[in-house]
Amino acid sequence: MTLSLPTRACRFLAIHCVVLALAACGGSGDNDGPPPSDGDVTISGRITFDRVPFSSTLEGGLDHANPVESPAREVIVEIIDTAGTILASTSTNAAGEYTVNAPRNRNVRVRAKAQMRRTGAAPSWNFRVLNNTNSGALYALDSEAFDTGTSNVTRNLHAASGWNGTTYVNSERAAAPFAILDTVYQAKELVLSADAQAAFAELDLFWSPINRATVGAFCPQNGDIGTTFYQIAGTQDECTPRADLPAGIYILGDYAGGAGDTDEFDQHIIAHEFGHYFEDRFSRSDSLGGGHMGADRLDLRVAFGEGWGNAFSGMVLDDPEYRDSQGGRDFGFNMETDNWANIPGAEGWYSEESISEILWDIYDDAQEANDNVALGFGPIYRTMIGPQVTTDALTSIFSFAAGIRAANPAEAAAIDALLAGENISVTDEFGTGESNDGGDSSVLPIYNDLSEPMQVPVCVSATAGATDNNKLGNRKFFRFVNDRTRLVTITATGAAGDPGTDAATDPDIFVFRQGAIVAAGITDGASSETLPQITLEPGTHIIEVYDFGLQSNPSTTRCMTLSIAGN
Repeated sequence: MTLSLPTRACRFLAIHCVVLALAACGGSGDNDGPPPSDGDVTISGRITFDRVPFSSTLEGGLDHANPVESPAREVIVEIIDTAGTILASTSTNAAGEYTVNAPRNRNVRVRAKAQMRRTGAAPSWNFRVLNNTNSGALYALDSEAFDTGTSNVTRNLHAASGWNGTTYVNSERAAAPFAILDTVYQAKELVLSADAQAAFAELDLFWSPINRATVGAFCPQNGDIGTTFYQIAGTQDECTPRADLPAGIYILGDYAGGAGDTDEFDQHIIAHEFGHYFEDRFSRSDSLGGGHMGADRLDLRVAFGEGWGNAFSGMVLDDPEYRDSQGGRDFGFNMETDNWANIPGAEGWYSEESISEILWDIYDDAQEANDNVALGFGPIYRTMIGPQVTTDALTSIFSFAAGIRAANPAEAAAIDALLAGENISVTDEFGTGESNDGGDSSVLPIYNDLSEPMQVPVCVSATAGATDNNKLGNRKFFRFVNDRTRLVTITATGAAGDPGTDAATDPDIFVFRQGAIVAAGITDGASSETLPQITLEPGTHIIEVYDFGLQSNPSTTRCMTLSIAGN
């Protein structure tokens, strides 16, 4: 294909790199070719891409007719010969400019990769945009072949959006990988503003023009990804045959004549998912994941994780207006606005919207009612990599607030005012004394204390919904403070009956120590679950109990008996 550049042509492709040839498709960001000599020429230029902005009118969708030419920052640029040998390599600067030395009188191409890489001493990173529907091929943009001759050469490359006036031409959507990568660049820069020596774990971002929001089998190699999401390692897909799913961020790209959903230009979406990567690799997240919507009353871990992702995206872009394009429109919310104040029970520690607003207000400079905090990103970063990692509680707004309040005592009262403005009580990392039950009195206290030996009733409910078992009240939490290494037996017993009926329960048990699973009992279809003689080290443990059958029987309260005994 041909893309318009100042009289230069280039082509868009995806390079598939096998493990044995990885060096041939990488590049450290330094000049990796032969050292310059008197026989070299200098090749320089600028790498740019079309960023399709949102309409200036909220809900107006993407403004395809007015793309903004933007620099491809810190991307790898290579000079390759006709055999594909890398003759030289460098990276663009913040203006998208590159300069590299290459041999004279050679037939070559300039290749810009959708990859940012910095190796060696921290800071370090390796971010790549790959095609999950083409065996994980790395996206790149090539110039037409040219002879280097004997004089310095200028070669600019531009990645166009592929918009033809009415729709996308999938084979020409060269801008998408570079737009995705540029949002990652901005997220990286935010982290570096708080920690100049940050070492980023490798991150792959998977995009394809056929990645779609299908409802059927989850099979990314076919483009069936459901939604844009961050995936940790250790999960299988639903393809035939099933296979391990590579870790990374998966991104929607199917326009489908305007009926689909594309996210490559939705910067808040990309930055939100990078926020989950940040939690996973820099901080800690105990979130269950699963489906969620703005007004949902969520499990406290899910609420914090999604609220963090929203707020982090605003921090990356320095913009509280969260926008997600779809079907010619866009949807979203403004984190400077009290979005659910008029909906009874919507605000609280279980609301991702409330948490988004609190975290954004801690970060930003603007002040309004209940917002007299302007800490910037540094204190937030330090809380996320410190107290949020080591808390004995499950990760939530309570653990975050306790950590940032303790580190910033002069701002404690102002932070408490932000919490109170979202109907969250001033409390500790465990939410002790929280009075907002979100319309379900059974959820309080958030943690019940256990001692040994002890037997207590436990009921879970679907008052707030049961989809994905990640809503408020679906799970109950118990705190067990262990004073010595001991063996304990934990049992949850429910009502017997035919599986799938209202009478039957299917208890499951998880035991956590600072977010790590110490033991789990998830026998399918059993009315009683036992963890026999498990070893617990000294320290505070969280025991979680829920009924696996709640999702199929959401109209009932599912009650069990929890017992703990040891020696």
